[in-house]
Amino acid sequence: MIGRVQKFSSGRPAISEIHLPTEALEKEQSRLSSAVQAVLQELNAEHAHLLGLGHHDPVLILEAHRMLLLDPELVDKALELIVREKINAEWALRRQLDVIEAVFDCIEDEYLRSKKNDVAQVVHRIMSHLMGHAPRLESIQSDPPIIFVADDLSPSDIVSLWRLGATGVICQQGGVNAHSIIIARGIGLPALVGSNEILCQLHDGDLLILDAERGCWIAHPTVKEQGQYQAFIEAMDVVRGDLKQFSKRSSQSRNGYHMDVMANLEFREEAELAVALGVDGVGLFRTEFIFMQDVEIPSEIRQYQQYREIVKAMSGSVVTFRLLDIGGDKPALFQQLSGCHYNGENPAMGLRGVRMLLQWPAVLKAQVRAILRASEYGRVNILVPMVTNCSEMIAVREIVNACCKELGVSNTISVGCMIEVPGAVMIADDLAEVSDFFSIGTNDLIQYTLAADRGDEDMSYVYSPEHPAILQLIKMTVKAAHKTSIPVTICGELAANPEWTQVFLNLGLTGLSMSLNSVLMIRRHLSKLEYKEVT
Repeated sequence: MIGRVQKFSSGRPAISEIHLPTEALEKEQSRLSSAVQAVLQELNAEHAHLLGLGHHDPVLILEAHRMLLLDPELVDKALELIVREKINAEWALRRQLDVIEAVFDCIEDEYLRSKKNDVAQVVHRIMSHLMGHAPRLESIQSDPPIIFVADDLSPSDIVSLWRLGATGVICQQGGVNAHSIIIARGIGLPALVGSNEILCQLHDGDLLILDAERGCWIAHPTVKEQGQYQAFIEAMDVVRGDLKQFSKRSSQSRNGYHMDVMANLEFREEAELAVALGVDGVGLFRTEFIFMQDVEIPSEIRQYQQYREIVKAMSGSVVTFRLLDIGGDKPALFQQLSGCHYNGENPAMGLRGVRMLLQWPAVLKAQVRAILRASEYGRVNILVPMVTNCSEMIAVREIVNACCKELGVSNTISVGCMIEVPGAVMIADDLAEVSDFFSIGTNDLIQYTLAADRGDEDMSYVYSPEHPAILQLIKMTVKAAHKTSIPVTICGELAANPEWTQVFLNLGLTGLSMSLNSVLMIRRHLSKLEYKEVT
């Protein structure tokens, strides 16, 4: 894609960059002035309140913020930019902040240099009022489109940018298997990671080519390069058009062996696209974002409403809800759920997934009840994350059974085990006896087996599915599932790798679950293969 750069950092909200007609400029200046006055009133009220309580240190900070708010280098220059460049208030304010921060960055004294944070905090306050009082933006509208460039992006950042209408993102940090990038792939947002020094090389408004297919970017492209990439974009559109015919086809090999091609989802908005692609169900619905997008922990009713909409949208296709899988990697949410701080040194191997849920059964029970209530509207499965012992599956099943009895749910709800820890593979025969199905989470299975963080770009050469141990672990899991005749699927990124489709087909997997943008490609690839049973 070809677009213009907008730098982004957590806490620095995405904004629209809009060129305005001359007749709108005075009104736009008034918007900015009104936002500044609102912030000034806030600061005055906070100042008086703290003085009354005798808290003098915070008062000094508020006084500094008030002085910055009245500094002509900030607001007056932004007002001038609105008229001179004919741009919206948010864009003018952001540009002036960039100028001021660049000046602070040149100061040698570390203490004085750190004061740029005060300017950023004041601007954040103004921006909040601007974005709150302005007409609600349903999307970021720009021609050419906006490509966000950041040092790093959290999963929440990716979702926020996507919902605003971002057309691409590039991060300096992170590995290709980081959760944020997996989410970006799933929602079809072109993304690159590990683009070192890109923030130093680009400025807001610079023209940029983002080639997520080939894993590269080009700053300040020539007219010739733009033409070449426009032709490439048009060719890719033709390829995608050819793939659409597979949305109506069965997921089977050339010799008629069926293997489900399902979707990994996180948001309600993805369900309609999943149906349009003709997926064979939702093999993995990550429930974490329902918790992360709300200010408060969602109640059972709130969760039920969300799950119900997903189930209804899938029009009868099965939805596999993975129970909440969080730990110390999301400390704020962990504290909200548990009421205590996370003290472990390694969140990836600490109190997370089913371990955390069994520690706080009220959280687990509320989620299970919400999923069960949603089952009135369609087929649902429950998937248990981070299982290492049979006792964990037994404990969850007992809670599911008790909730079914309380709610009068008579339809059968399958409770499956997520195989993502090598220890679980070693006892797969036993786990199969207490599980209704297996779902192999290859992302974490590779990470834990090879002791390589999937989000660490320095470990990307170690984190590899090609390590012979990975195939052996998958084979062991499939064999255990077949022994007890329970379904077994793959729900990690490996499911979307066409180089593995033949392997999974021959092993006799029930299905593959993947990001939406891979569904039709894998279904087409599957249609060209022949099933050959592994003996």
